Parts: sequence; structure tokens; C-alpha cells
Amino acid sequence: MSFYSKRPRGAASVQVFRDSMMQCDTLPLSDVIQGELFEEAFDRFDVDFGADDDAVYTPALVLWALVSQALFTKTQRSLTAAVTRIASWWACQGRVVGDTSTGAYSRARHKLPVGSIAWLTQTIAQRCECSEDLVDAIDEDMAEETLTPDVVGRVRKKSIAGRVILVDGFTVDAADTPANQQEYPQNPSQKEGLGFPMLRCVSLISMATGLLIDLAIGPYAGKQSGETALLRQLFPNLHRGDIIVADSFYCSYWLLAYCQINGIEVAMKNHHKREDCPVAAKKISKHQRTTTWLRPTRPSWMSEEDYDSIPDQLEVRLVDVKVNRPGFRTEGFTVATTMLDHKSCPAEWIASLYRSRWIVELDIESIKCSLEMEHLRAKTPEMVRRELWSCLLAYNLIRMKMLQSGAASNRDVRSMSFTRCMTLLATNWLLCGARGTNEALVELGQSQPLDEVIGHRPDLVEPRVNKRRPKVLKLMSKPRSEYDRQLANAA
Repeated sequence: MSFYSKRPRGAASVQVFRDSMMQCDTLPLSDVIQGELFEEAFDRFDVDFGADDDAVYTPALVLWALVSQALFTKTQRSLTAAVTRIASWWACQGRVVGDTSTGAYSRARHKLPVGSIAWLTQTIAQRCECSEDLVDAIDEDMAEETLTPDVVGRVRKKSIAGRVILVDGFTVDAADTPANQQEYPQNPSQKEGLGFPMLRCVSLISMATGLLIDLAIGPYAGKQSGETALLRQLFPNLHRGDIIVADSFYCSYWLLAYCQINGIEVAMKNHHKREDCPVAAKKISKHQRTTTWLRPTRPSWMSEEDYDSIPDQLEVRLVDVKVNRPGFRTEGFTVATTMLDHKSCPAEWIASLYRSRWIVELDIESIKCSLEMEHLRAKTPEMVRRELWSCLLAYNLIRMKMLQSGAASNRDVRSMSFTRCMTLLATNWLLCGARGTNEALVELGQSQPLDEVIGHRPDLVEPRVNKRRPKVLKLMSKPRSEYDRQLANAA
């Protein structure tokens, strides 16, 4: 196979994504990002710009450039860097782009609906998890060979009907502009002009694959802006047989009732306002009991019709979990679960299931820190959402690449480094997208994610201290405009 393809590459073709992802038809999951997927997304959301023969910014190239911005950081994430990559792509096809200002690219981004990017992100996760190439359940005897982290391996010992879905929330901020402040106001405890627009997000992430299933976005504060309210927006993505794992904040009667009605199981740390050992509880063993929760009064956000459809009471199993490992903040806690059969779902398995919740913190760290999504650069709410979903699309593409490598080599994705795979794709995004791949590049894409083993440090304890001293500057105590006026008067 020659190193570079000699034929010009079509700007309207989404082959650029397959090339940048270092794909060939023999790889596992290679059918996930076939051209039909992107074409369906563009058709579904009526994306029809860039159809002229001489168009520089086609939907495929604009989306490709948006993902490239997510893969890079700092100045390489700028509009100028994205335009330069598109101009370089065209140069590889033998065409010179005369105007490399950012205006045309910026206008083209606005023509790409946020919904199309979100739909692609969700569909890639769905296709990966449903693919025959991906075996979610790993045999117990193969756990050492696949380098499965201990907590994940213990959960996978039991076969379940659906998915284990980890739920957690996080916040990101955006550029401080009037438009962003209007839709996503800053923390209300901050003085005007001293904070940044804040977005609250709630994510559904697969324990088995690390793929982001869906995300709900809302303002940081205000009516129906809490994490539980955002989670209710994600209910349509939950299927019968799924198991939701979340912390105590989500452990409400309404969530458990909804899950019970729809055949979804729950494992959550018991809410601190509920008794861990109710007087009327029925004892199963020394550390297990069942109890009955009664339906509370109707909250203001719930309609009477919905309230009447919720059962008057719920039977919940409470499982005590003891922690005897260094570095943990607690010596024990109680898990509330709707899985009442203590024989098919023993207490030890429930404990491991809840402990797997910590993995979602690492996934969110990959999103916010590795992809540097904690501080968004966009200056309008629509572009904030577009930038956010572009980063999440990049996240799922990286996860897919890790799954490909793991499926071909019998390696668990949870033992692979997200940052190493992100670096691999960022390095080859322009090269492979512009000139295609060969056998050596495909092999590199399959082997590099396997070079590092993570997730096997169960007793690691690190003090939360830094050696390098930061540059200390005073924090703003009044809006920037007042500082400017003081300087002007002093001059």
C-alpha cells in the first residue's frame, strides 16, 4: 500500500473523518463512522451549505475542523488554527486557499446546527455499544489477560440485561459576554462583573465503554436548573434493564419511582436525610435490610397527572458497605437499591457496583481537563453549545478509537490511557485526513493506545499538594471598567 493516496479527496465527502480516525474496513467498529452516518445527520438537520464546486467550507470540512479544535489546546484551538488546518487540507489536494481570514469559517460554523453534532455524538455511542464487535461481558478467567481494573472486573462477573450507566454532574464556564450572561448567568453569590457565565451539565456515561450516552445542559442557578431536573430530561435515553449508579444527591423517591415503573434498576448512596436503619425495616442479614418509602407530597414542578401515576410506596433494599482501605474519606456508607433479590445480587456485588461510580469522575476529568472544556471560549449561547458538543463528539471519537484497539487485542478499555489516544488522534488528524492512511498508520493507531496501563493503583494515596508555586495575583474585587476609570483618572 502506498503511503499517500494520489487521487484528490472530495471536500464534501465524510471520508475525511474515517481517514483522520486512521480507519480501514478490517478494524473492529469500522462500520460505526461510515459516511452514511454523517450524511444522515446532515439530512436530518437540513444542512445544505457549501454545495458549490468551488466552496472551501463544506459541512464535512467544517465539522472536521470543529473536532480538530477540541483535540488541541490553547492557541491551536483558535479560529486561526482551524482555518489554517482547512487551508492545509486544501493545499494537499492541490488547491490554494487565497483568503485565510477567520470570517468565512466562523459564518460556516453557525450553519452547522448544534443538534446535528449532538445527534452524531449520541449515535456513535449507541452504535458502538450495540456493535457485535464489542463484547461488554468479559469472562472472569480473562480478567487478568484483559487488564480489567478490579472494581470493573467484579461488576462484570454478573451478567445483566442492560447497561451500567454512571450519572454525574459538572459545571463549565463561558466567555463573559452580555449574551452568555443573559442565558447562563454567573454564580448569584458573585458580584456583577466579577464572575463568568456558568453552565450546569448532567451526563450519562457507560461504565463498560466510557462513552458519553447523552448530556443535559442548563443554567447554573434558577428554576428547574438543578441536577435532578436536568437528569429528568435524559430519561428517554434510559432503557429497560439498565442500571443507574449515582451519588446520594440523586437518591430521591421520584427518580426511584420512575425507574421502577420503566424497568430500570438503581444503586445509589442513601440520601443523608433518610435513615440507614429504619425501625420498621425487614432484616435480611446483619448488613442488609428492606424498607418501604412512602410517596411524599406533590412538588410544585410535578403535574397532578404525573403525581397520580407514581406508586404510593416503594420497597427499597439498603446495603451497608464497609471501607477498610487507606485514602478513603469514609469508613462506611449505605447503598439504596431497587434490586431486591439479595441472592442474585449479593451485597458484595452491590458494593462493587456503587464503587464503580468513581470511574465517572475520571471520565469527567478527561472531558474537562484533558480536552480543556472547563473554560469555553465562545461568545454567544448558541456557539457555547456548539463548542461544548464538538468537544463531546471528539471525546466519543477518542473513546471509539480506544475500543477499536481494545477489541482487536483483547484489552479492556478501562485499562487504557485517554490522554495517549487523544494525542494520537490530534497528531494525525490533519496528516491522515488530508492524505489518507496506509497499513503502518493503521497499525500505529491500533498499537499506541495499548502502550500504557492505567487503573491498577487501588491503594495509591497522594497528598493534595503542589510543589510548583503559582504566580500570585490579586483577585478582582470590582468590574474591569472601574479599574480602567481609575487608571484614566490617575493619568
